[in-house]
Amino acid sequence: MIRRRPFLLVDAAAAGTAGPSAWKRASAAVAAPERWIWARNQAGEEVAVAYRTGDAYKPQAIAGLRRLLRDLREEVEGPLPPMLVDMLSVVQERWGYTQPLLVGSGYRTLKTNRSLEGAAPASFHLRGWAADISVRGVPPLDLGLAVWTLSQRFGFMGVGLYPGFVHLDVGPRRAWTRFGA
Repeated sequence: MIRRRPFLLVDAAAAGTAGPSAWKRASAAVAAPERWIWARNQAGEEVAVAYRTGDAYKPQAIAGLRRLLRDLREEVEGPLPPMLVDMLSVVQERWGYTQPLLVGSGYRTLKTNRSLEGAAPASFHLRGWAADISVRGVPPLDLGLAVWTLSQRFGFMGVGLYPGFVHLDVGPRRAWTRFGA
């Protein structure tokens, strides 16, 4: 795998000896990296897709992910900020994309949110900014620690640790646990 920094150093060295036009040609020849995600919802629907190339999001891929993260009770798709997809992809990358993220809840309608015991009245699920996730074979504590570490690194993200899953949202940085008696 070519890592970004050494590759850029090689390009910079070539550009330094050949002038600015060579730098532009060399930069254009470098393929933008793709970002992937592999996820499955509670209905058993699955999406494995390259959703972004470089800084350009692929509308068709985002639409498929929006469908996957819809409110399954109401069959309603909500908004899906690309930042949430990016964070889910980074979390999945931690385990090498060896299996899908299991999404227990993504977007929720107000009706669905009100019907769930313990759901926050102003939940980020209502905006499409949150997902409750798990990874088969990965203890929620390990998954939660990975998400919390990202939250600390990036300076944002809500992280909630629950029995069996982890809540991740792209709101302000905060963390909580909810374990029943």
